[in-house]
Amino acid sequence: MDDHARESGALNRLRDITGGLRRPRTHHAVYADLLRDDGRLDHDEQLRIMALLLPAQNRQSVVRFALMLTLSVTIAVMGLAADSAAVVIGAMLIAPLMTPIMSFSAAVGLGLGKRAIQAAFLVVGGALWSVFFAVVLARLLPTVTIGAEVLARTRPDVRDLIVAIAAGAAGAYATAREDMSGALPGVAVAVALVPPLAATGVLIDADRLVLAEGSALLFITNLLAIIVSALIVFLATGVIPTVRLAFQSSRIAMTTIGIVVATVAIAIPLTTRSLDAAESSKQVNEIAATIDVWLGETQLDVTHLDVYGTQVVVELTGLDEPPSAYKLATQLEPLLGDDAEAIVRWDQRAQGVARADTEPPPDPADVARDVIDEWVSGLAIDGVQLDVLDLEYDNGTVNVAVSGPAPPPPDPDIKNEVADALGGTVVLNIRWIQSFDPGLTAEPASVRLERVVQAWIGPRSSVRLIATEIVGSDVYIDLGAEGTPLGLDTLRRIGLESIEGADRLEVRLLPLKVVEITPDDFGTPQLD
Repeated sequence: MDDHARESGALNRLRDITGGLRRPRTHHAVYADLLRDDGRLDHDEQLRIMALLLPAQNRQSVVRFALMLTLSVTIAVMGLAADSAAVVIGAMLIAPLMTPIMSFSAAVGLGLGKRAIQAAFLVVGGALWSVFFAVVLARLLPTVTIGAEVLARTRPDVRDLIVAIAAGAAGAYATAREDMSGALPGVAVAVALVPPLAATGVLIDADRLVLAEGSALLFITNLLAIIVSALIVFLATGVIPTVRLAFQSSRIAMTTIGIVVATVAIAIPLTTRSLDAAESSKQVNEIAATIDVWLGETQLDVTHLDVYGTQVVVELTGLDEPPSAYKLATQLEPLLGDDAEAIVRWDQRAQGVARADTEPPPDPADVARDVIDEWVSGLAIDGVQLDVLDLEYDNGTVNVAVSGPAPPPPDPDIKNEVADALGGTVVLNIRWIQSFDPGLTAEPASVRLERVVQAWIGPRSSVRLIATEIVGSDVYIDLGAEGTPLGLDTLRRIGLESIEGADRLEVRLLPLKVVEITPDDFGTPQLD
C-alpha cells in the first residue's frame, strides 16, 4: 500500500470517528491535538483507540445500543427472579453500558464537550430505561422472590468501590492496548452495571424502597469509579494528552473536579459502612463466644442469633434446660453496656416411641393438645406456670409453643405420652418463650423484683403480691394467698436470679380470704 492510499484510508477512518468530515483541513483544525505524537502511541494506534472511544453517533447506533441494553435487562431480571448467578453473569457479558461510559471519560479528558454530553445522555437514559423496564418485567412475572442475587446488590461498601476502580482501569487499559482486548469480557463481569439497575427495578416493584436505594447506590458507585479510573489510565497511556487533563478548558476542569468529588463523597459512607460491618461482625463473634461460655456443658445448640443494638435474641435447641437469661444478660454487659438485654427462646426437641400400636385418632392435634394441657397442669402443681400458646401437628411432628416466667423442666416421659396417645412414633418440639423481659435495664432492682413476682403469679386469683423489699443481699417477698401457693421454689429461684448480688430470698405468706360483698351488706343512710 503506497503513502497516498494509506493517507486516504486514515482520513476515511477519521471521518467515521468524527461523524463525517467534509474536508481533511477541518478535521486537523479541530482534532489536531487528539493525534499528538508523544512517542507512546503511533498514528495508527491513536486512530484505533479514537475509533473505539469516540464511535460515530447516529440513529442506527442508538437503536443497537437500546436493543442490547433491553435484552441485557431482560436476562438480568430473569436471573434475579430465578436467583441464578449464571444467568445474571450472562446479562453482564452483553450489557453495552461500558462503551458510552468509556466514551464519556475520553471525551471529558480530551475536552470534547458535545461528545461528552452525547455519551452522558446514553448512560443516564440507558440507566433510567433499565430501571423502568425492570419494573415492567417484574410486574409481569407471577412471582419474584427477593433472593440472594438481589440482596447481594443492596449493600454496597468500600470493597465494591475498589473493585469498580480496578475494573474501570482494566477496561481502559484493555481499550488502549489492542493485545489486551481479550480482558474486556472479564471486566464486564467484574463491574456489574445492568444487574444493579435490574435489581433496583425489581425492588421498586416489590415496594422495598430502602433496598432499592442500596442497589441504585451500587450502580452509581460503579459508574463514578469507572469514569475516574479510566481518566487516570487514559492519561497514563497517552490516550489523553497531558495538556488536556491540565485543565486547558474551565468546563473540563469543573467536570473532572465534580466527578472526583462525587466519587470521594460516595467513598466516605461506603468506607464507614465497611468499618461498621467489620465491627458488627467482631461484636457478633464476641457475643457468640459469651453465649458458649453461658451454655457451659449443657447439650444445647444455638440455631439463631440476632443482635439489635443492646438487645440479643438467641434461639436454642436441645433437651437440656437453658441457663438463666438474666445471667446471660449480665455476662453481655461488658460488651453491650448497662442496657444489655437477653431474650432466650428454647426448642425442647425430643423423639418419642409409642408402646402401643394403635391407629391415630382422626385429629392428632387435638389429642396431642390434651396430653400437653395435662402436662402443663401437672407442672403448675410443682409451681411452674406455663401457658400453651400454640400447638401444631404435621406428619408425625408435634410443635408446641409455651410461655412463662421460667422454662419447663426437661421431662423424658412427655414425648412417650404424646406418642402413646397418637399411636405411633412422633417428634416432639417444645418451644419456651419468656413471658417477661429478662434483660438488664436502668430500672431499680425493686421494680425488677416486683415485675418478676407478678409474672410468676400470672392469672392466679388465689395469690396477691403485698410488698417486696431488698435489704442488702436479702430479698423479702410478702404474698397474700389462700393456703400455700404452688411453685414457691420456682419463685425463690427466679427471684434470686433477677437481683444481682442477692444471696437469700424469703417468701412471707399472709392469709388471703375472699369475701363476697352484696348490696345488702351496706346500710341505707337515713335522711332527717
